[in-house]
Amino acid sequence: MPKQNLNIGSSANDGTGDSLRDGAIKLNSVIDELYTALGNDTNLQINVGTPSTGQFLKWDGSAFAEGGLNALTENLSVNGHNIVSTANGDITIQPNGSGHIKFWAGGTGSALTVIDGADGKLKYSNHFADVAGLPDAATYHGMFAHAHAEAKGYFAHDGNWVELVDVTSSIGKLTDVDMTVGGGPSDGQVLKWSASNSHWYAANDETASGGGGGTTQNLFEGFIADSGSTTASAATDVLTVSGGTNISTAIVGDTLTITMTGALGDANQNAYGVIGSDSGNKTADSATTTINILGGSGISTAISGSDLTITNDSPNVVQEAYRTVTGDTGTTTAALATSTLNVVGATNHISTAVTSNTVTLSVVNPLPASASENDNLIYDEQNGNWVVTESPTVGFSVSGSAGGGYTFTGGGVNSSTGNPTIYVYRGFTYRFYNSTGAGHPFAIRQSNGGTAVTDGITGSQTGVQYWTVPQTLAAGTTYVYQCTIHAGMVGNIVVV
Repeated sequence: MPKQNLNIGSSANDGTGDSLRDGAIKLNSVIDELYTALGNDTNLQINVGTPSTGQFLKWDGSAFAEGGLNALTENLSVNGHNIVSTANGDITIQPNGSGHIKFWAGGTGSALTVIDGADGKLKYSNHFADVAGLPDAATYHGMFAHAHAEAKGYFAHDGNWVELVDVTSSIGKLTDVDMTVGGGPSDGQVLKWSASNSHWYAANDETASGGGGGTTQNLFEGFIADSGSTTASAATDVLTVSGGTNISTAIVGDTLTITMTGALGDANQNAYGVIGSDSGNKTADSATTTINILGGSGISTAISGSDLTITNDSPNVVQEAYRTVTGDTGTTTAALATSTLNVVGATNHISTAVTSNTVTLSVVNPLPASASENDNLIYDEQNGNWVVTESPTVGFSVSGSAGGGYTFTGGGVNSSTGNPTIYVYRGFTYRFYNSTGAGHPFAIRQSNGGTAVTDGITGSQTGVQYWTVPQTLAAGTTYVYQCTIHAGMVGNIVVV
C-alpha cells in the first residue's frame, strides 16, 4: 500500500490532526504490511544479530539471519556471464572428500570430462565418429582426439589433423620410409637409407652386416666364358665349374683346382704343317724340318736375327699410272710413279667427284629443262640456280639497316643512297634479293603502312621476291617498299 503518515496537526492540540482512532488505524496498517512483507503475518522472520562486513541475509530454517555464501541451495546460473577473479586471484573449485569435479556439455547425458576426486586425475572422453567429424584444426590447434571409424588418434597442427602412429600402423606411414621402391618389399629384405632421396626403402642386405644377420651375398654379378655367360639371380645362386674333355675340377676349402687328365701328346711339335706357294707345296715331316725361302729373278732374301728381308733387286722398274694426258688446251706427262693427275672443275660451272675407279663430272648450275620459247633466265644467287622468267628481268640485291634505310645494288641504282626511288616498267619482272633476311622483311605496299601489293608478287619477303609489273597499272602509279618491322625503312616505287 502507499506510504501513510500520521497527521499531527498544525500545532499542539489545535484539533487539525488525526484522531486517536484514525492514527491507530494507520499504525495498524503499517504494522500489518511489515509483518506480511518481513514475516508470516504473525511473526517477523528477520533476525539481525551482530552482522559483519560482507555478510548477507539468508534463511536459517525459521528466519533470515546474517551469514556468508558457503553453500548453494539450487543451481547457479551465470546467465551469459563469466566467473572472474580480481587482483590476479585464483579460482578454486574444491569438492568435499572424494567428490569429483565434472564438466558437462549440454543439459543432458553425462559428464564427459571429470577430475576424479579419488586420484586427482583428469579423465575425459574425446572421441568422434570419424576423421570427417573432427573440429576445425586451426581453431583447436594442439588438440588431441580419437576418430572411432579409423581407430586412430590425431592431433591438430598447422590447420591439419595429423595421424598418430601406433602399434597397429604400417611403417609406411612414416614420411621417411618409401615402401613403393622396386614394387614393395620382398621376403628377406631390409630397410636401407638413401641419402640422395632422404628416405628408407626395402632392399637386399648385400653386406650381411648391421646386427640383423643378413643373408649370404652374391660373389659375382656375371660370368662370361668362351662360349656363353650367366648372371647371378639370387643370393643363393650357385656357379658350377665343370671340367670338359680330359679336364677335371675339385674344390678343397677355398681352393679350386683344375687338372688336365688326358695326355699332352708329343712335346716336340712341327713348327709348321704345310707351306704352299704359286707352284708346289711342302709338308713338314719332322719337328726339325727346315723350310728355305729363296729369292727368284730380281729378288733376294736375307735373315738377320729374327727378321726375314725380301728385296726387289732387278728389274726394279717403277711404272707410271699414266703417261700423258691431253686437254682442250695443254698436256701433262707423268714424271714419277707417284705423280697425281688432278681433275678440276670450273668454278660455279663444273664439279668433279671420284668414287672408286669412277670420275664424275657434273654441271654446277644446270640450265632448267622447263624453259620454253620467249622465256628469260636469271641467276638466283641465294639458291644457286637459274630461274625461268616470262619477261625481261631486272635484279636488285637489297641490304640496309634500321638507321640507314634500305640500299640497292643493281638496276642502275646508287648503292650508297638509303631508301632511293625505284622506277619500274610495265610487263617487266623485278627480282629483289633481301640479304637482311628476317631482320628487315621487304614488303611492297600500296602506301606507307598500307596494305600489301599482291598482283604479280611471288617469293618471300625475307629472301628472294619477284614482282611482274601488271600492264594494267597507269604510268605514274606510285607504290612503296617498306620494312614490316621498321617503318622508317621505306621508299617509293614508281611505274614509268
